[in-house]
Amino acid sequence: LKNQFTRKIYLHKRFDSFSLLADITSTLEQKDNWIVIYLAMTNDLLATLIQSIYQEAANPVKKALNKIDGVKFSAFGFELEVHISNPQSTYQVLLEEMLKVLKKHHQSLLIAIDEVKETPEIVNLASIYQIMVLKKYSISMMMTGLPKNVSELQNNDVLTFLLRSGRVPLGPLDLFDIKYRYQKAFERGNKEINNTALMKMTKLTRGYAYAFQDLGYHVWQHSTDQVTDESIENSISSFKNDLFRNAYIKIISELSPVDRKFLFIMAHNDKNVVNISDIRKQMGKSSNYISQYRQRLMDSQVIIDAGYGKVAFSLPFMKDFLLEAEELYEIDN
Repeated sequence: LKNQFTRKIYLHKRFDSFSLLADITSTLEQKDNWIVIYLAMTNDLLATLIQSIYQEAANPVKKALNKIDGVKFSAFGFELEVHISNPQSTYQVLLEEMLKVLKKHHQSLLIAIDEVKETPEIVNLASIYQIMVLKKYSISMMMTGLPKNVSELQNNDVLTFLLRSGRVPLGPLDLFDIKYRYQKAFERGNKEINNTALMKMTKLTRGYAYAFQDLGYHVWQHSTDQVTDESIENSISSFKNDLFRNAYIKIISELSPVDRKFLFIMAHNDKNVVNISDIRKQMGKSSNYISQYRQRLMDSQVIIDAGYGKVAFSLPFMKDFLLEAEELYEIDN
């Protein structure tokens, strides 16, 4: 947050975005020169922001804020001293006056919003935020949300700066790190594990954080003083059940019908790496249409780019899950 560039952070699916938000905000809250404001998705975002800035400000800053013309602050809220027909535009002017005070006192502002969605209020707030950034005020905003909701927000005609913003992917865990952590965990538990077993376990996770934790637990439970190939094989059924029940059902439920159709076509393909052209033919849609949903699924980190014109599932046993779910729930695609 040392500069004013906007960034989109893409987290691996099921990575706890709230934890990331909490880590960043808690770090900045410990600094004397930062004011951190948490906003819920309500209908009065700007008014809540203005009141929260006043409440969180240190006393010297409060005294300066009290000198702003046309507004009276208190512990219970604020009151505009003149009747206005358009409160939103007045709130923008007031927010800028408050940012001037913060700048004079060398204070920076972070606005944190979890579970963001495209609403008129959030679009208005984001638009005002961009104006304040252009005017060089020390203001930052961190919003987390489901990939589909973030995608809808950044594609809003008013918020093109979000679409142009840089992409910072936080992808799967590093496989070398997973292998090392498995090795150390079993060594600490006085369980022998050879390199072949380590490699097999590591590759089964596909770098997925939940899979790394869950597989490790089940292999531990299915082994005595030595981790064998049999220990791993005996763990896979429980491992898959946890993935399907605790993660994949939710992941798929958050996708659109077209997203799901794209995935079911991939699942029915005989190959693990699927040609985009095959998906396009089966869906009967244009290249641009398919590219849009390909990107959506990549942003959700359910699939990965597997070479020019090719995609593959990024999560372990996702293909198995889709085929089983299709049969169990008699899904018609």
